[in-house]
Amino acid sequence: MRSLGYVGVQSASARDWLDFGPRVFGFETYQLPDGTVRVRWCDRSHRLAIHPGDSDRLLYLGWEIGAEESLEDVAAHLSAAGFEVTAGSARLAAARSVERLIAFIDPFGLRHEFFVGPQETAGSYQGQRPTSRTVTGALGLGFVVLWVPDLQRGLDFYTNVMGMKVSDAINLGAHLGEMWFLRCNPRHHSIALLEGTGTLRLEHLMIEATTLEEVEIAWELARREMDAFVSPGRRLSDNMFLFRVHTSTGFNVGYGWGATQVDDEESWIPRYIDSSTGAGVVYSAAAVVTASDPSAEVKH
Repeated sequence: MRSLGYVGVQSASARDWLDFGPRVFGFETYQLPDGTVRVRWCDRSHRLAIHPGDSDRLLYLGWEIGAEESLEDVAAHLSAAGFEVTAGSARLAAARSVERLIAFIDPFGLRHEFFVGPQETAGSYQGQRPTSRTVTGALGLGFVVLWVPDLQRGLDFYTNVMGMKVSDAINLGAHLGEMWFLRCNPRHHSIALLEGTGTLRLEHLMIEATTLEEVEIAWELARREMDAFVSPGRRLSDNMFLFRVHTSTGFNVGYGWGATQVDDEESWIPRYIDSSTGAGVVYSAAAVVTASDPSAEVKH
């Protein structure tokens, strides 16, 4: 089993998270000597790192591997797929708060890091509110939504190279097109893809709270002072109750509760959902990995 372990971004507004993270979401934040701001919402040393820089951009994604595979196995698979894999130095591993890691660059120029041995201290996370607890553990930090220049190429990479499975896809209309949801553990998705023009970009980072009460508290705080562009409601894909807000660091943040998990791999059949009606047409798993013509193999 794998999970999304950490996210690294760059922004000139990194310091804003020192106030934003604790005030709205109750998360813990701290700044390193180099100006990097770390954000934690569980017992891990951090889940999000915002590095100082002139532009806002996604730098890397960190993937934790399970006990059933090794970094050497992952490196061999990536090399066989044609990617150049590098071993992370002890200094880099310490900077990521992990024991060991390897890295490679994907077809869109994004750096992926596979790691083992994350720094984690049971009971160390306190949060700013008693309700500031999140769903992490084996499910990972939450999920990310990425804009990619080529949706089909992205699906090919994440399914064939990264070994992820399609959970669902949704048609968001002419303006946004399709969003595809991919999983690597029982969380409905750890990554979702949207097709856009230009370069790859982080659209939003989603975090799941353990209680509805916590989402309601965060929403009240967010709507008073921020541009909360998606008000609370249920999402069609994983049934999560959520809201989303803009941040000053170039990506949006979602906060939600109650997402459906894929507990039974054998019985889960991906759907193609029409956002205008909420209706889901069921597709075979083989057909649903092709974005270009989702109507090709409808399973009646």
